[in-house]
Amino acid sequence: MFKQLIKKIIYKEKATSESYVRWLRKNGAKVGDRVKIFAPSKTTIDITRPWLLEIGNDVQITEGVTILTHGYDWSVLKGVYGEVLGSSGGIKIGNNVFIGMKSTILKGVHIGNNVIIGANSLVNKDIPDNCVVAGNPAKVIMTLEQYYEKRKIAQLDEAIELVKEYRMQYGKNPDEKALHEFFWLFSNGNDNLPECWEHMQNLVGNRKQTDEVFINNKKMFESMEEFLNSID
Repeated sequence: MFKQLIKKIIYKEKATSESYVRWLRKNGAKVGDRVKIFAPSKTTIDITRPWLLEIGNDVQITEGVTILTHGYDWSVLKGVYGEVLGSSGGIKIGNNVFIGMKSTILKGVHIGNNVIIGANSLVNKDIPDNCVVAGNPAKVIMTLEQYYEKRKIAQLDEAIELVKEYRMQYGKNPDEKALHEFFWLFSNGNDNLPECWEHMQNLVGNRKQTDEVFINNKKMFESMEEFLNSID
C-alpha cells in the first residue's frame, strides 16, 4: 500500500495503466475498453491536441512507445524563412492492436484493427487491418493469418527452450506460472485450469470465443507432466 502511494505521488497520472487511461479520457482523448499501458512512466502520448487522439478497444501499449499528434520540426523552417507553419494530424488506433516497445507513431496515422507493430518501429503512414508491421519506416511484413500459422509452429520449440533454460538456472522443472503462455500445448476445455492460466483466457475481452476454441483444442500432450517428461 505504501509503495503504491509513493508511486502515485512520484508519477501522478502515470502511476498505473488505469490512472493514465483515466487521465487521457479526462483530457479529451477517446480511449476504448481494456487498453493496457505497460509502463506509463516511460510512455509518451501527446495530448496537446487530445481531440485528435482515438485509441480503440484491447490495445496493448508497451514500454517506451511514443504517440504524436503534432510536430515541431517547422521551427527550423521558421528559423530560415520566418514563417510559422503549423503541424498536426489525428491518430486513430483500431481495436485489438499491439504496439511493440520503443515504437513511435507519428501524426496523421490511422492504424487498422488486429495489427501487430514490432518493437522499435517508426509508423509514419496508415496501416491496414489484419497485418504485422515492423521497421523504420514500418512496413507490412506479413498478414495476421501468416503470423498466426508461424506462431502455432514456433510455440512448441519456444516452450521446450523455456523449460531447458529454467532447469539449468534453477535445477528443477518450471511451475504452472512459468508456463502460463504455453498451457494450450497440454490443456483443453475438459481440464480445470489454475488461476494464472484462467487469467490468460480472460485477456482481450473475447472469453466466449476463447472457450469455444479451447474446448476443441487438440493438445499435443495429455498433461503438463507429460510435456515436461518429454524434454530431455
